[in-house]
Amino acid sequence: MKTTLAIILIIIFLAIAAIHFYWAFGGRKWANLALPTADGSTPIFKPRMLETLVVAIGFLGFVYIIACEVNILNHSGLLIKYGSWVIPIVFVIRSIGEFKYVGFFKKIKNTDFGQMDSKYYSPLCLVVGIIALIIKFL
Repeated sequence: MKTTLAIILIIIFLAIAAIHFYWAFGGRKWANLALPTADGSTPIFKPRMLETLVVAIGFLGFVYIIACEVNILNHSGLLIKYGSWVIPIVFVIRSIGEFKYVGFFKKIKNTDFGQMDSKYYSPLCLVVGIIALIIKFL
């Protein structure tokens, strides 16, 4: 069961990394749904190529940590020990949000991003966080 859950997380993380690589190298599809907006059209920040690549590589790092945690890859050490705690913490906190634009408790909900966040992004983050915790405790 632990390996099955890990494979689910790995697939999710690989898909998210792929989308971020696509955006980093100039892709625009879905970009308007991926950034919070204050007024429905102006993003509150505009990530550059380097920042988007860092996020994509970070997701690949999550893949590595999860794969090592369940012995799909053979590596142990502080990165795996602490990284396997960072993943659920980051995703549960992301699902809760920062109370304005992102998360279950956001105030600005009627934008394209806000609706996608309520329907998909925040629930996905919570599920990922819970699965990562289950993997950690099994």
